Amino acid sequence: MGAQLSINSSVNVRAMYGFSFILQVVQSLAQSQYLDEYIFKVAEGISPHHGNLVVGTLESIAGVTKLLVAFPIGCVVDWRPASRTRLAWVALGLGCPTVVIGVLAILSGRLWMLTIMQVAFVIFAEFASCLAMAIFTDSLASRSLDQRTAAFANVQVFQNLGTAAGSATYALTLLSFQAPEDWTGFQTKSALLAGFALLVPVMLSLFAFPQAQKESKDLPAEQPEIQTEIKTGRAWVPYVVLLALLILALAAGMVFKFFPLFFINIYGMSVVQISVVQAIEPLVKACFTYLVGVCAPVVGRAKATSVCMVGVIGCLLGLSIQREEGTHLLSSLALFMFRGSLAQASFALAWAILMDCVPASQRGRWSSSCTVLNMSWSGAAVIAGELLDKHGYQYTFCIAAGLCAVALVVFSPLLLLKPQRLPSEPVEVSPNAKAHNAPKFERFESGAAEVVVVVDPFSTGGFLAAELLSQGCAVIALWTKESNIRYHDYPKIFDPRQLLAELDEEPTVEATAARLREVVDSVDSGSLAAVICGGDSGVNAADALSEALDLRGNGGGHGNRRDKLVQHQALEAAGLRFARTVSGTTWEQVAAFAETEQYPLVVKPIESAGADGFKLCDSMDEAREHFDFLNSSGRWCGAQGRGVLLQEFLEGTEYIVDHVSCDGVHKTTMLWMYDFQEVNGHRVCIAQRPVPCDSSAMAELVAYTRQCLNALGVRNGATHTEVMWTSGGPCLVEVNCRCQGGTGFWVPLCRKMTGYSQVDAVIGAYLRQEAFDALPNTPTFLMFGDIIHLISYEERLITDTAMPGLEAVRGLSSFTDVALNVELDKMMCKTTDWNTLIGVVALCHPDPAVLAAHICLIRSMETSGSVV
Repeated sequence: MGAQLSINSSVNVRAMYGFSFILQVVQSLAQSQYLDEYIFKVAEGISPHHGNLVVGTLESIAGVTKLLVAFPIGCVVDWRPASRTRLAWVALGLGCPTVVIGVLAILSGRLWMLTIMQVAFVIFAEFASCLAMAIFTDSLASRSLDQRTAAFANVQVFQNLGTAAGSATYALTLLSFQAPEDWTGFQTKSALLAGFALLVPVMLSLFAFPQAQKESKDLPAEQPEIQTEIKTGRAWVPYVVLLALLILALAAGMVFKFFPLFFINIYGMSVVQISVVQAIEPLVKACFTYLVGVCAPVVGRAKATSVCMVGVIGCLLGLSIQREEGTHLLSSLALFMFRGSLAQASFALAWAILMDCVPASQRGRWSSSCTVLNMSWSGAAVIAGELLDKHGYQYTFCIAAGLCAVALVVFSPLLLLKPQRLPSEPVEVSPNAKAHNAPKFERFESGAAEVVVVVDPFSTGGFLAAELLSQGCAVIALWTKESNIRYHDYPKIFDPRQLLAELDEEPTVEATAARLREVVDSVDSGSLAAVICGGDSGVNAADALSEALDLRGNGGGHGNRRDKLVQHQALEAAGLRFARTVSGTTWEQVAAFAETEQYPLVVKPIESAGADGFKLCDSMDEAREHFDFLNSSGRWCGAQGRGVLLQEFLEGTEYIVDHVSCDGVHKTTMLWMYDFQEVNGHRVCIAQRPVPCDSSAMAELVAYTRQCLNALGVRNGATHTEVMWTSGGPCLVEVNCRCQGGTGFWVPLCRKMTGYSQVDAVIGAYLRQEAFDALPNTPTFLMFGDIIHLISYEERLITDTAMPGLEAVRGLSSFTDVALNVELDKMMCKTTDWNTLIGVVALCHPDPAVLAAHICLIRSMETSGSVV
């Protein structure tokens, strides 16, 4: 199913490009300046000296119509987000009458019929455009920020190509006739009629969109609609962008519709010359917009948009003085084309920012907000028509430049924000791409490059690296000798092409530190700011390097913090309770413990991550068998032959206490409880539940955990501590000196529940101490949340149609994120441990009753086998 969704996404993007091209050809032939000049001449024949006013009035009527129908259309498109493509039939029903009305109006040449034609056309165009944009944006949800920016820019590129094709067609039509064109003759009418005829392929192109998301039949009708939301925590951004675009539309409406008239009436350009200009201008726009789309991710979309706005202001001011100084026609044409290119590029970038910040369930309504822009455009056309008739073009251009300046001021708060990559955003990376060939980070918003080394950036370490990049840091990926080579395939969220460098650990700490300094020195104004552990295998190297480089860290004076036996010895020395433990590399070293200890008994590697190598053994024979297996096999996160640990099984409830420390100050970022249940005859964790820290028992648990951190000498960085609450109180299982794993899928949940996450806190501890200091001692919950471990009760092959319930889960209003452990065309096993879970789903909602109902729904889907 995932492969099918990916295919549908690509098809929808291509379909949007085709739709944009054809619709713009129609606009160029039947709804652009040619129609305006046609209406102008018809009006002049009725009442001289009022042509501009009539053109502006009809444009305003069209705008009012759009304003009246926009929100209802947006609601219709959003009614069932998973079934949007079915609305192509509605578009067909609107388009066919529009074609008939348009033909009759053009042939009759009557203003009242032309008015009806405009009303019918804008209703169809508004519905079709809103529908296409919503499906298109849905299809970009799984793509990277750079890809989304380029896709929105490419829509503008294809629109410009359509404009060029339409204008060129019109110019060729005129050239094919020997007699001069009078703007109301047969040639103009032929081009306008051809434009309306092309509405037929526009309607048909809407049927080329496959379904981006399969509609779930397992989700009850009363359940909330699908909300594949991009959670940025910046809800005000779309409104600021829309206001800025609204003011820009006012400025554009005052000049764009009248530019052809400007060159005709002031410079005396002919019909054919205007057509040639109209054919060349969109090609220039297309090239410029494409280049801006490529460059914008490098400098930031907000900065690129602002630069384009400044350019628009300069061009308008230049045009306002061109005629007065007697400048040549070519200069005015150049300014005209450059202004249009800058304006369109700024719109594409701003619209990409806006659509990135709105939920999927509202994309139809936000797409219809373009109508507000068109309304302001149309209203400005009336005002501009009056100004032009009374004061001329130069005066109007200056007014438009002033409006653009106001829009720039409104947009400017976005310049203060650092660009964010989405926490769950996958990045397509070529398997042959080498990170060390990536461009060096030489320019940062802070002026000097903060270089951060992330040691073994797999799992959440990759998320951490991506977050650092989004905050303007240069990142070096350092892979240790203990890391497994397969983790050089970074998590999907992380694009290694953006790395400053990718290095392997040198034979000594000193040599590795020297290599890091060498790389940092290659960055203009760069400084090494921090060395942060990304994954378990990087704990010891990060500590040693931070000490060697005189950076914030834990140093190497407390031994191997990954060694679970070392951890328990440190607790024993500190007088803290710990689980009875023994370790060895041969069975003889642990046999006495295995013979006297009560079963079940925990057998696991001394160094590992997650549940790798963990087993709860019910007999000494089973314990020895697993001991021998671990002793002779390598771990994916740890070296072979380091030893195996036997540990008493602690009866009680297991908790996870996530901390971030800075100079010995420990702050709890989240407290979790593991919910173990009997599943398929095995003890399986079915959920990971956030727990408030305000009870006396949890306060004792947190205090004990911090004592353990002090005993281990942890003063800086993230820790993920497993503690068992027994009848005798808290007892340490193990401390992992890094962020919680799971590729960081839990980060959005934490941010929604508390306003921040462990990843945010660890960046603050190393780079933004004032931000760390502002964090509370323990988190306060703003919402209710849960992480559901998806259970499989059967064995079967996962096919492209075998996940009917996944979209139902995504559609829940509490849905936050999902991470799957099953793959297409592979067998799904019955769940018996951590490794055989279907996956995990993060849920969050302000209403605990709604959250509980959604959990029950997912559990019932597990039982029926309909989750995947």
